[in-house]
Amino acid sequence: MLTLFHNAVSTCSQKVRWILSEKHMDFTSREIDLLAGEQHADWYAEIHPDHVVPVLRHDERLIRESSLIMMYLEQIGGGDPLVPDDPLEAHHMRSWIHLIDHKIHAEAAVVTFALGPRNLINAQPAEVREAAISNIVEPTARAQRRSVLDFGVAAPEFRMAVERFIKMLVAMESQLQRTQWLAGSTMTIADGAVLPYVLRLEHLGLDTIITPYPGVSAWLSRLKQRQSFANAVGQWIPEDVLAFMKEMAASDQDAIRQLLDEIGNTKKEAS
Repeated sequence: MLTLFHNAVSTCSQKVRWILSEKHMDFTSREIDLLAGEQHADWYAEIHPDHVVPVLRHDERLIRESSLIMMYLEQIGGGDPLVPDDPLEAHHMRSWIHLIDHKIHAEAAVVTFALGPRNLINAQPAEVREAAISNIVEPTARAQRRSVLDFGVAAPEFRMAVERFIKMLVAMESQLQRTQWLAGSTMTIADGAVLPYVLRLEHLGLDTIITPYPGVSAWLSRLKQRQSFANAVGQWIPEDVLAFMKEMAASDQDAIRQLLDEIGNTKKEAS
């Protein structure tokens, strides 16, 4: 029996739901309300001491960390293999996963909270807002959250996040001009691991960051056509939620365009 503790919008939850679908595995859903702070409840802290989602319960065993959950499900699930036999392609797959886990995931949180729920959180009573920030276990993430809630897209962390996203998209485009999938000729865990982070840009109305990269756009379209996309994303995130996310970010679009122009000009001067 598989039980997934997850959240509809969470990037890490999306990629685990994606591989569950690709491996044709059913699971019992237990959604965690992140905005309400359910991840900080004592009962959930026993499941994940870092107060994050997702967690997979397989019978009585708890499997934590989304990329590790994906590898676990690859080994116990059915469907087509999502880890290449070729050692070099397997290395490429792990490199993309490493990039997401160690660079992009943290930047996605910066971009999300600078644009998405920032106004909602800042409208809460000061003690409620402070409690939510203080409950973030990891100190760097806690400091970043405070900064982007205070300053939004003007926070220095926001510019760095956008620059790292662009760097990832450039690397993706380079690879996808040579192969159909990120690790090579076949779809792998890497594609499912990166998917939610490119989607996050789209969901926040930052399509203009993606459109200069036709290979990435075609790759995203291919993934959207698979049943796993509907199962991992479509059925979990209502259209009104996506519309609300874009609405929350709408007032910052001029500042974002200016930032993108500045980043582009800086690169031209450097070259």
